[in-house]
Amino acid sequence: MTVKNFIRKDPEKVYIITVLLITWIITIMLFINPTIGKNDFALIMFIPAILAIIFNKITNDHQANLFKDTTLKSVLFGIFYPIVFIGVCSFIVQLTGVGNISINKEFTFKSIIILILSVVIGLFLALGEEYGWRGYLLPRLTKDYGKTKATIIVGIVWGLYHIPAVFLLAKATGIGNPLFLCVIQAFAAFTYSFPSSYCYYSSRSLLPVLFLHSVWNVVNPLMLGDIYTNTSGVISGGIIKINGEGVLGCILGAMMILYFVKQFRKEYKEKY
Repeated sequence: MTVKNFIRKDPEKVYIITVLLITWIITIMLFINPTIGKNDFALIMFIPAILAIIFNKITNDHQANLFKDTTLKSVLFGIFYPIVFIGVCSFIVQLTGVGNISINKEFTFKSIIILILSVVIGLFLALGEEYGWRGYLLPRLTKDYGKTKATIIVGIVWGLYHIPAVFLLAKATGIGNPLFLCVIQAFAAFTYSFPSSYCYYSSRSLLPVLFLHSVWNVVNPLMLGDIYTNTSGVISGGIIKINGEGVLGCILGAMMILYFVKQFRKEYKEKY
């Protein structure tokens, strides 16, 4: 059996195994030198997209829908869901006294422009992951398993994909117990797979999901700190506890899963 035939027989399963193996191997190679690893680990973000393009060529499938059928509702969801989610986390942190506001500089017009540009630039970075997860894998799994089960599978893969980078970054930055942080961050990624799927299903376009991913990547570290580099945000405190990809994010994200599962069942017929 040729490689092409092997891939065509079960492309989704082969894609999952391939993307995880290549990502883990490259991540480990980058962190042979911790300094290089900390500076360049974001390169792994492009692996899912590159492999998705290759698999599409081999299986003669259509490419992901980037902009066609994009709706205003889906784009607004992609922009405001992460803002509201992080806002709720920030409110809870302040209300419980777990963290404190620590603003080192004023928010000027220039800083707002930089923030917007960061989101726009982040769209291209997010495409490296989303073209693979929501552009390639999710639609194919949905045909076989339905929306909830497909989202669960993608969420598990997404969590596993992050584990080597999170573990090695934790060791390099000293943020906390690497194994504990891996579990927390992987579960946070799993929970975030549900709003990401909902965002994709709402228009079958990747653009809204790119906004969801990019806005999250900008707003979460800005407000609640960066668990990858162990740097505080506007609200200081125990990053692992208060972060959107930390304990608080896991709790709130798990609560939101129920809402999105209900939406999947309400709007689409599931396969059981």
